[in-house]
Amino acid sequence: MLPNNRSIRPVTSCLAAIGILFITMGCDLSDPVRVLPEDVAGNYTFNEFIFVPDASALDAANLLDTLVIDNTRLRLLDGGQFTLNYQFQGGSESLISGDFTVNESEIRLQAASGSEARLTSLLLHSPITFTRDIDNNRLESMRTKTVDLSSYSSRYAGVPPVQGQLYLELFLENGSTPITTRQ
Repeated sequence: MLPNNRSIRPVTSCLAAIGILFITMGCDLSDPVRVLPEDVAGNYTFNEFIFVPDASALDAANLLDTLVIDNTRLRLLDGGQFTLNYQFQGGSESLISGDFTVNESEIRLQAASGSEARLTSLLLHSPITFTRDIDNNRLESMRTKTVDLSSYSSRYAGVPPVQGQLYLELFLENGSTPITTRQ
């Protein structure tokens, strides 16, 4: 004789609840890994800053060759602000500031309004998105963009804007807090 539906419903409901509990215990999608600005705060130095034109007739533009390395760095602050200090050789030190957001896989810099000319001089535009490499305390950005290389260097005088890859790689300076992820 088969049990009636009333005796099966509580057992079925209980088993379903237990199954759902087991499935969601390790995978709480409503609370993803939380990363705060203080987890990535620190001073970052440029290791690579290069634009590689798609046109094979043009040489790559290595911005680090034109910058005073000791005066060029990205600083991420605990409160979610950033400063990008840089100095072209023979020029004065300049500053770009703004806010940043962070998640488990990337950092996104949003420069303050009025920074457009300074960003353009570095072949950049806002926002700037970096991929986080937590294991190596590294930030990396690669984007396809069209650049007016003649505004960057006189060696490109007369060359129309060209598409290519802009690649940046920065490392957290020694003595700075390492990049972490909150669980």
